[in-house]
Amino acid sequence: MAQLQHRIDEMTDDSGYLGLVDPHAYTSFVGEDWALEMLFERVASEMRRRTMLLWGTGGEERWRIDLSDSPVDPQLPILRQIVGPITVTRGELVVVNLHTVSMAAQFADSAVDDDKDTYGSGIELPNGDYICTISQLADPEEDRTHDGPDFHLQLLAGRTSPWSGVAWSEL
Repeated sequence: MAQLQHRIDEMTDDSGYLGLVDPHAYTSFVGEDWALEMLFERVASEMRRRTMLLWGTGGEERWRIDLSDSPVDPQLPILRQIVGPITVTRGELVVVNLHTVSMAAQFADSAVDDDKDTYGSGIELPNGDYICTISQLADPEEDRTHDGPDFHLQLLAGRTSPWSGVAWSEL
């Protein structure tokens, strides 16, 4: 795999959740009258299929996100870290916020990659299975202590067990 280095300078998050999704394999539409429980059941099902990872951020912010095949810069503090699987089926993953996921769940003509050009959140990758290490490097409840990203997502070829629920979340 060619070296992966991608930065999303500012992704808004009005719900306290971010995700990584294969927009070509993720089944987004739930129904026009979905309830939050239905959406999270869909997300959990898709995470078991390795088409999505969704995690709580601890706050509603504008996040700076780095994606790389390299580990986190050792100079940066790691608030918390988790590892999960994702599969690329057609050469692309997209970082999403819950607003985009919920719009795609409610409207059949919406998709989870609708905002990728707005945020610069589309990432080209070879098809295959990946292990994604998600590191949160900033606490939204505290003052920033560095100029680096808020989240670092390391993607390496491989497999690991699927998530059964949303990481770092009470839901």
